[in-house]
Amino acid sequence: MTKYVAYFRVSTQKQCLGLDSQRAAVKSYLKDKDACLLAEYSEKESGKCDSRVALQTAIEQCKQTGATLIIAKLDRLSRNVSFVFALKDSGVNFIACDLPMFNTLSLAVFCGLAQQERELISTRTKAALAVLKSRGVRLGRPNASFSNEDRVKASESNKNKALNNANNIKAVAMVKLLYKQTGNMSEIARSLNANGFKTAKNKSWTPCGISRLVKLFGLKR
Repeated sequence: MTKYVAYFRVSTQKQCLGLDSQRAAVKSYLKDKDACLLAEYSEKESGKCDSRVALQTAIEQCKQTGATLIIAKLDRLSRNVSFVFALKDSGVNFIACDLPMFNTLSLAVFCGLAQQERELISTRTKAALAVLKSRGVRLGRPNASFSNEDRVKASESNKNKALNNANNIKAVAMVKLLYKQTGNMSEIARSLNANGFKTAKNKSWTPCGISRLVKLFGLKR
């Protein structure tokens, strides 16, 4: 029997339903497994803060009992990739219900890819905005008549928004891993949907959507 310690987190005092949905996700994940849930810990704290009392308590119990730390979603654990790597190095196994196909090691790799992509996107976006600014571009003007040049500039702005979308950033890290293994967009879409990934508009992924994401981020096999 595998032992687990559950950790749940929401960012504000008003998100109690978020805790309930996380508990339901963990309960559903463990339902048909030979599992023993030793304890549950929850708190209301920003994901940017890694010095959280309930989280540290959960980790210590995992160390003492050899249990696996289980969370509903990876972003409930930490937004800081260095923290995820430190957790991996501590010897504590953890699993995220929204990414069941990943183990402790591959989750750390996934986080590293996601952070790297965010940093690259931030650099590209700043460079693109600097170029637009040097051309005298003013985006978001209400009631304006648009020239062809304005439309091109607006298109560039929309592309930057797509590149910075949180769902896209999360998905592209996984797509990078899968795209090198298979060029089958349908397979990749099924894998993303099976693991709870959503598009920029919070929809399920389609083969066409994966193809657009590959082109948008310039992924190579």
